[in-house]
Amino acid sequence: MAHITKEGSHWLVSGSMDIQQVELMLAEKAIFKGADKVEIDLSGVSNVETATISLLFEWLRQARNSKCNLTYANLPQKLVDLATLYGVLELIPLVPGPEATH
Repeated sequence: MAHITKEGSHWLVSGSMDIQQVELMLAEKAIFKGADKVEIDLSGVSNVETATISLLFEWLRQARNSKCNLTYANLPQKLVDLATLYGVLELIPLVPGPEATH
């Protein structure tokens, strides 16, 4: 089961992000209103699937609609591999620096 711990502008996602969890997370709608900047840290994610990429882009869409600068940190290697396979890795805004990818 996936879980999000929100501490100010830093969100830590942990657990499995399989299709069922992604569907639940999509239904909840992330709240970006009023936030200038949010960093979503995926270091606690134990499992990803193709649907995880869809969730990342939906959160990005919601953040942009709320005029919030959203970045991702610590993508699991499997997620990096999937995003590379689909040719979308460069479209995922990563936190600059060595901690940005896994």
